[in-house]
Amino acid sequence: MRSAGAARVWPTDAVRRFAAVFGELIVKPLAESVVYESGGEALVYTRRVTAAELESLDGVESTAHLFQQCVWPKRFEARVTAVGDRLFPVAIHASSEKAQVDWRADYGALRYEVIDVPDRVRAGIARYLHAAGLAFSAFDFVVGPDGAWTCLEANAIGAWGWLAEECGLPIAAAIADELTKE
Repeated sequence: MRSAGAARVWPTDAVRRFAAVFGELIVKPLAESVVYESGGEALVYTRRVTAAELESLDGVESTAHLFQQCVWPKRFEARVTAVGDRLFPVAIHASSEKAQVDWRADYGALRYEVIDVPDRVRAGIARYLHAAGLAFSAFDFVVGPDGAWTCLEANAIGAWGWLAEECGLPIAAAIADELTKE
């Protein structure tokens, strides 16, 4: 029920206001990243929103979208796989433009490096896991040229296997330990 005098907020207006506050935006799929169109399959990756798209925002009112502030420039992205109180942090260095926007778009352009997590970030991850009642999550960060960490998201079903293999990390053993501890 709408109260008298309440103005309807159109999705296009909300996105434009968000952009006015936060600057350049990216848009990412909410769930499944495969779409079926024109008789075939296409993968949908995170991408930057162009000025022309922000002007028209065609279709934004017809389905859910996830818009985020574009965090740029970046030194690298980090995936921190958290298992209980153990963290497995990996820097993901992208050498192509596609991979710099969404590293899933060009795995061949990636280089991995096991890194340390700043104490402040480590404490934030622990608070998040505790508040959410989780024993596992994959956290994605952008690390800026100044070394500042910006959290993009936490994914309770985030992938970790390829990083364990690429970097020799005992993530599977940590998950087994967490599942079997008293």
